[in-house]
Amino acid sequence: MKNLYLRSMLAAACAATLAACGGSGGNLYLQVQVSGLAKDGLILLNDGERLPVTAGLSTVVFTKLVKNDDRYDITIAQQPKGAVCTMINGVGKASSYSVTTAAVSCKTNSYPLSGTITGLTAGGLRLVMGPNGTSPLAGVSSYEFTSVADGAAYGISILTQPTGLTCRFQGSKSADGSDTVGTMGSAATTAATLDCTPQ
Repeated sequence: MKNLYLRSMLAAACAATLAACGGSGGNLYLQVQVSGLAKDGLILLNDGERLPVTAGLSTVVFTKLVKNDDRYDITIAQQPKGAVCTMINGVGKASSYSVTTAAVSCKTNSYPLSGTITGLTAGGLRLVMGPNGTSPLAGVSSYEFTSVADGAAYGISILTQPTGLTCRFQGSKSADGSDTVGTMGSAATTAATLDCTPQ
């Protein structure tokens, strides 16, 4: 009888311990959809488990299994450098339907990219960077692209030369000086100077 009582007490203690720890014997993977993550450094947290997320991934899975009715509370333990991520549906009760509804959406910070222009005495200059373009007017001394993502590789090209002038980027890797490349910093960044001279 005494042994039966001790076994019952031990079973009750074990059950309480498992309940306090969130249960055991889970068979569901807790998954998080990821969008817009272009920078490393994001770390997610749930039930003491820290999950680093590599840039470019669209889905990540916590290694700790959960079971039906387990509560989860996924938070962002660390933001990636140069970006801001937001947790969506991070809190809930696990079921075969809910363990895949959590998501994190990230947006990389962006800053202006500008450079100096010398000798621009005529109109017609057109600079392009990917789908974006700018047309500095005659007499101005600078050009600017207002929103370039932190850490992004960029390439600025001369699409059209100004009337009667030839413009070249200083330090250009192209033979005709028609483009410049670089990597965007974590703040407003200065690109190569564009020198314009009469043809």
